[in-house]
Amino acid sequence: MQIRYKLTLLAFLLCATSSLALAQETVIVQIDPTTQRFVGDESALDREKYFKIHSGNDNDPDISKFLTDYDVSVGRSFWSPFSYAKQKAGEVGVYPQPKTGPGTVREVKKGLVGTDHPQNVIRYNIDVNAAAEWAAEYYKNHVEQSGRPEFYEPINEPFVHAGDNVFKEQQPDDALMRRRMAEWFGAIGKKLHETPELANMKVIGYSSAWPSVELWDFGHWDSRMKMFMDVAGEHMDGFATHLYDGINVTGQDTRRSGSNSEAILDLIETYSYAKWGKIIPHAISEYGGIEKGYPDAYSDVKSIQSVKSINHLLFNLLDRQNDLLLSIPFITDKATWHLTAANNYQPYGATLWKPVTIGQPDPQEFDFTARIYFYKLWAGIKGDRVLARSQNPDVQTHAFLDGNVLHIALNNLADETKIARLDGVAALPEASGARMRSLRIYDQQRPQYTDETLATAPAELELIPGETKILSITLDEAVSYGNAIKTTKYYADKHLQPIAKDQPLTFKFSGVAAGSGYGVLRMSIGRKHTMSKSPKITVNGRSVQMPDNWKGYDQANREDFFGMIEVPVHHSLLAETNTVTVTFPDAGGHLASLILQLDKFDTAVDIPLGMRPYAEPTEWAVYPNPFRNQLVFKVPEAKNHVADVVLYAMDGKKVLSKSIPFSDGFMRLNTDDIKQCMYLVSVTVDGKRFSQRVVRN
Repeated sequence: MQIRYKLTLLAFLLCATSSLALAQETVIVQIDPTTQRFVGDESALDREKYFKIHSGNDNDPDISKFLTDYDVSVGRSFWSPFSYAKQKAGEVGVYPQPKTGPGTVREVKKGLVGTDHPQNVIRYNIDVNAAAEWAAEYYKNHVEQSGRPEFYEPINEPFVHAGDNVFKEQQPDDALMRRRMAEWFGAIGKKLHETPELANMKVIGYSSAWPSVELWDFGHWDSRMKMFMDVAGEHMDGFATHLYDGINVTGQDTRRSGSNSEAILDLIETYSYAKWGKIIPHAISEYGGIEKGYPDAYSDVKSIQSVKSINHLLFNLLDRQNDLLLSIPFITDKATWHLTAANNYQPYGATLWKPVTIGQPDPQEFDFTARIYFYKLWAGIKGDRVLARSQNPDVQTHAFLDGNVLHIALNNLADETKIARLDGVAALPEASGARMRSLRIYDQQRPQYTDETLATAPAELELIPGETKILSITLDEAVSYGNAIKTTKYYADKHLQPIAKDQPLTFKFSGVAAGSGYGVLRMSIGRKHTMSKSPKITVNGRSVQMPDNWKGYDQANREDFFGMIEVPVHHSLLAETNTVTVTFPDAGGHLASLILQLDKFDTAVDIPLGMRPYAEPTEWAVYPNPFRNQLVFKVPEAKNHVADVVLYAMDGKKVLSKSIPFSDGFMRLNTDDIKQCMYLVSVTVDGKRFSQRVVRN
């Protein structure tokens, strides 16, 4: 028998004047410097992994001074055993004679990546083992420490060059050439690892220039990164990926910052775990943005565009420090090789230095380009991670405690302005001052970088689209840690599951240690835009609710949606061994990866109401709070029923009335037309009532 519930919604508008309504969405950002945060086992910010320059040149006085002044390390240089051999022999595949050297372990240049262009390294018919022998010989006995990088990336962006004419003479089949390139990485990695003298070196690859893994129904993944991992992965110390907003080689002009880059890296991690039972770290040997639609000549407006993307991607990468070898923003040195007549003596697009007089040959004096703002913004940021959480995935946040200085970093991924409300700043000890750094980047006008001293720390910060702010507060007293929160990821042994209509996809997560804190299922899906992004998800038989937002933009200009969506999960739903089912209402595409991520407090705490983006496992709930596009109501379990929803204004006037079907105890109310303010919501079901105050942003 169908049961019909009478549900009455009484919403009392508590704001009487329009002046109190919010012009932009307010996002609560929880800050607690007394709670130390760990990503895996790491808490202290490792600047060497993040703040680098795409250059190995530290001999130039200007570059050397910059590295010291801004606490930046070298990143990547284009020179390798094969450049050296080609220079000596005049052709690829002919190598110098071995030398005799000591049997001691060789020192390396810390933080440096050595790589090379494909045409200098490989041909299809060259003996791969001879090449590997030469690479080991070169780094043992033909260079000093300054020429021996800590990380060796044998070929830069090889697969996009597999069809170049230089390779086609010996192998016209691009797929076979890509596999041979992977075999070179594997052979070189194996040989270097077998060479005791090179114990300090690590091998990374394949430097994916175009990680559009979802293309061709994930055929790109199968024929590129997965193939590489299968062929060479066991001999790699890190999987190298290049992440760009805009495409640096070919493909769609889209953004990777936000959910897309997260999905790419999560898929690599998931397959690594499924194949080897461990995570082989990432090596982001290039990342940034591609400036398109600007004149060829240098301008600050053009130069700075990439920095917006760099900051977007950096905030994501900061959450992966324990599974990250390095990340190098694509910001180069003086790039004097580009200052030629053919280029009208214009600076290279990614350079950090430009000639004082642009357009003249043989410049001797250089100034910083606009990209220096990236390093100014992050100069001096260090310390332990402490608790910083954003209510909205589009507002990224991190916080670091360095002695008595608290650094709060915020970044806006959205295309509209957000107001970040810093929940916890008012409870801080007395402060002797605050410093605010801000970088605003515009499409068609010069960037605006500000660095201000403030008398007091603000409780709210405006973030225009793409803006990054860092608030540094100097506290009068040292802060002692009273708690800790640790981020742990749990991986299933499945990846890339095809989606069939109404057919549950089942995942197992074992060894889970739940407790008090936050939890999410990191669900990465690749589907056509017309297909559902809101499957039914159960955790150990209990339903959880899908959010309607994810990091970054909606990906509408992509052929397919491929992104990671964080699905909140309450710790109390979890056991040591867990079964998760994901059921889509339509067929098509793939669930690429599903990762359970828990942020667990050492000592249980009561999570603030505004930071609970989930329905707690009780009979009644109204969420999210604050809300924007919809309210979700959880009521006592019932099937095949309809809710009669009535919304009343403060004076009792009925402003909304409709009947809404329930499904498994959940009902959604679209709130697009409801004014921004505070309401009292009262839910009545079969004579039972539940009330809660909520805020419309």
